[in-house]
Amino acid sequence: MSRPVPAARLGGLYGLYFAIVALAVGWFGPFFASIGFSSEQIGIAIGVLTGSKILAPYVWGYIGDHVSNRLRVVQAGMAGSLLMAFFLLTEFDFVGLCLILFGFGLFWNAIIAQFDTLTLAYLKGQHHTYSRIRVWGSVGFIVMMLSAGWAFSWIPFDVLPLLMIAGLATSGLLSLTLPTLESEPASTDPPVPIWQVLRLPVVLLFFFIAAMNQFTHGPLNVFFTLYVQEVGYSAFEAGQLWALGVFAEVVLFFVLPRYLARLDLRHLLVLSLVLSGLRWFGTAWFVESAIVLMGLQLIHAFSFGAIHAVSIEFVRRWFPDRLSGRGMALYSGLVFGTGGALGSLSSGYLWDALGGGRTFEWMGVLTLITACVAWFGLRSARLEAQQV
Repeated sequence: MSRPVPAARLGGLYGLYFAIVALAVGWFGPFFASIGFSSEQIGIAIGVLTGSKILAPYVWGYIGDHVSNRLRVVQAGMAGSLLMAFFLLTEFDFVGLCLILFGFGLFWNAIIAQFDTLTLAYLKGQHHTYSRIRVWGSVGFIVMMLSAGWAFSWIPFDVLPLLMIAGLATSGLLSLTLPTLESEPASTDPPVPIWQVLRLPVVLLFFFIAAMNQFTHGPLNVFFTLYVQEVGYSAFEAGQLWALGVFAEVVLFFVLPRYLARLDLRHLLVLSLVLSGLRWFGTAWFVESAIVLMGLQLIHAFSFGAIHAVSIEFVRRWFPDRLSGRGMALYSGLVFGTGGALGSLSSGYLWDALGGGRTFEWMGVLTLITACVAWFGLRSARLEAQQV
């Protein structure tokens, strides 16, 4: 008799993980600016953090695919991240900051790809309900973004590392309550080398498209809070804008599982990219209009939420069974690592050279080009509907 899925505990861990993501994405920029780092330095440092995703997820994914209990890999990532977060309480120069963030990322980026794989393993044949557990990550992001926005309106950014440490410690304790998964019977078939899948043109193209989407999120992830504060929004209002976007993502994650198997996911991907491009143009042109900016934030449901859901399903279809952990790690490394790092690094230089508005305009152009590539290039990507 199979054990029930520990959905509440898995959801709690997603919530804590993305609460820490909210602190990093929303407030690393202001925190580092408050201690004297320039826009270019902030972009490079966060690019280093994001760049650690290029290699770290695959290394941890390889380990996860060859150990008897993948949960231990997740817990090791939590413990290492907790240790590195303590260094943010010390004094450091720019090189020290890059080293701290790189070390933090080596462990931090071990967590989510392996945790996604672990969650799908707990779900077994109910993989279509993944979004209903993952949605609690979005809830955690919203709660932390609103709470931090309110708190940082009247307390200094110095407490940011302490909040991260508290979240990581709580995550580690909660992970100890998860049940051990029953081992699956070993397959008698020889394993397919993962590079045979990765070198397929359609797989490479999909990862390129997903990575470009993350690249265009670079200015948002690094500078959005500073961008809106420069035109008069308060820290709390900036937090509300972040939370609104992720709230839209929450709604999508609740609704999408009902239709995922019946949708042509290539169509959903292209629609999401088009909407994302419009979001960046609108952010460039209408930042001073709170109403318009609120509407643009709702597009986050598609520019991140829907594209991530399509990507998880793509990885599940192309990297099954013993390739699952490394497939998810490759997705994380190539998309969030390479795409995210280059986006963060480029945004720092573009921000100094062109300003915020022009930077977002260029991201809009790149996203619409990516939508065209996806429409014409992913016809054989196994993204068709699985139910009529």
